[in-house]
Amino acid sequence: MSSPYLASIAIKSAELQGRKKGIRFLRKLQEVLFLEKQNVSNFEVLKNCARSVGLDVEEFVTDIHSETAAKAFQCDLKITNEMDVQEIPTFVFFNANVEEEGIKITGLYPYEVYVQILEEMLQEKPEAANPPILEQFLKQYKMVASKEVAVVYDMTVQQAEKELKKLMLKQKVEQIPAKYGVFWRYVEG
Repeated sequence: MSSPYLASIAIKSAELQGRKKGIRFLRKLQEVLFLEKQNVSNFEVLKNCARSVGLDVEEFVTDIHSETAAKAFQCDLKITNEMDVQEIPTFVFFNANVEEEGIKITGLYPYEVYVQILEEMLQEKPEAANPPILEQFLKQYKMVASKEVAVVYDMTVQQAEKELKKLMLKQKVEQIPAKYGVFWRYVEG
């Protein structure tokens, strides 16, 4: 990847079509970068990603060149700078009171740590939503890692792969081995 700037603006452009579409675009971008080893600074690669996740490509292209997407990205950079974010992953939690500073958490921690942070911020225990059935989860995200399924469904990676292999036998998913784990692609139809 030559420069992350265009890809970053593309993510903001996708988000202008809705939060869910923005997330789908980001996941697709990660897929083509890490699994397919494509250059996500290439404009055609970005347009193909937009098309594959159902974005209005014409609007996406217009937004990439817009001041709105650039300002949204600059806003993200400003928050990143203000919060002194220097490591990945870093999570910043904000509450409804805009006068209070956010809480910055750097590094990966068990799920329970994040629940505790939210509980302290909300002053009540947040109620976790039940995850969708596995096939629905796969249909929504299209491509997932074994580890991701394990975390979402509170199981071991081995248990997750056992469930995913059952879906593979039903031809609902295909397995995609990668350097850092196994991925699963949902099969439409």
